[in-house]
Amino acid sequence: MYNNGAPWIDENISYTNNNWRVPNQIEAWPKIEGDLQYAFANLPAVQSQVGRANKYAAEAFLAKVFMFEHKFTDALPLLTDLVTNGVTSGGHKYKLINFADNFDPAKNHGDDEAVFQCQMSINDGSGANNANAGDVLNFPYGGGPGTCCGFYQPSFSLVNTFKTDPVTGLPDPVNYNSSDIKNDEGVASSAPFTPYAGTVDARLDLTVGRRGIPYLDWGLFPGASWIRNQQSAGPYAPVKNTYYKAEEHVLTDNSSWTSGYTANNYTFIRFADVLLWAAEAQVEVGTLAQAQTYVNMVRTRAADPTGWVKAIAGGANYNGYAANYKVGLYSTAWPDQATARTAVQFERRLELAMEGHRFFDLVRYGTAAAELNAYAAHEISSGYVLLNGAIFTAGKNEYYPVPQSEIDVSTIAGKPTLTQNPGY
Repeated sequence: MYNNGAPWIDENISYTNNNWRVPNQIEAWPKIEGDLQYAFANLPAVQSQVGRANKYAAEAFLAKVFMFEHKFTDALPLLTDLVTNGVTSGGHKYKLINFADNFDPAKNHGDDEAVFQCQMSINDGSGANNANAGDVLNFPYGGGPGTCCGFYQPSFSLVNTFKTDPVTGLPDPVNYNSSDIKNDEGVASSAPFTPYAGTVDARLDLTVGRRGIPYLDWGLFPGASWIRNQQSAGPYAPVKNTYYKAEEHVLTDNSSWTSGYTANNYTFIRFADVLLWAAEAQVEVGTLAQAQTYVNMVRTRAADPTGWVKAIAGGANYNGYAANYKVGLYSTAWPDQATARTAVQFERRLELAMEGHRFFDLVRYGTAAAELNAYAAHEISSGYVLLNGAIFTAGKNEYYPVPQSEIDVSTIAGKPTLTQNPGY
């Protein structure tokens, strides 16, 4: 978040006379590698408490470090081992589970897709302090789950990525933003509205709340009445972090100001993430066919929405669903590395949408400036006025500025030990 280097403080640092104030220009990656290699070598494969990290969680984090360092040949054997041999802390072999179960607090505590999770609990006498507080401001605004606060809205661009070809069921990583999926922008919430009729990836409707589409078990998403300010930030709401109506007060904590504190774990790494890292590494070392196999494993699950997208009774729907779902597999070999790289990176965008990875992926790809400036331009053209004037500056905005207050208190003998990031 703050620097490619870091202040590294370990057991060898003396806390006497403020000597622990160390520079933030230390090359931290080798030290992080060392810690994770030690953990991988010394942690057991199975833990008596499923919330604890096992050796495969450490291996996955080490692989992630290598991916961020672009050490693809180092990452690949770890990822291959995870795909072949990896098990959860409960001893279950990693596998892709029902897509919705990854985000359902009734199902996602120690599930077979979770490589490492932050564990949450509710109604335990802590006043919701052990619950998922990270999502409590991000539910739809003014109605439905949590009744607050609408601060994490999916974008027009994100929704457009889920459009698929009506014949092949494949996405279009190049032209997806040529037009917006039909939405209720400017349409009164009481007015009749017919959702987009084109083919879409079923993962869209477990990622984004769209008017006229079932929103978990809360009924059809009503549109503007559940949006804080549709005129400035668009018509969509998140779904993955949201709890089911049947779980309210059962898997949510009612001891605070909202019932929105949930038992929903946050999964830092899930098996789909591992498969797509493995695909990415295979592309970078030139094994395109194996990369395509990994991507198709993820897409195969997406192709069958049974049990994780709500059907609706009656009306103009598609095979019992409210949207026209079509997801196909890549059946033609990718012709070159650039095509394969684009397909894998786009699949990560679809599969992991709204899970907190996208910005960091763009930074490590080296495409953040191009992607985010194009994104801002499209969102502004679609009516997202809060992005007016937004510009991503390469070489600067990859990281936050170091807070000046931290630089000030880092001073030893009149000289600060912390250095401000470039451009600030």
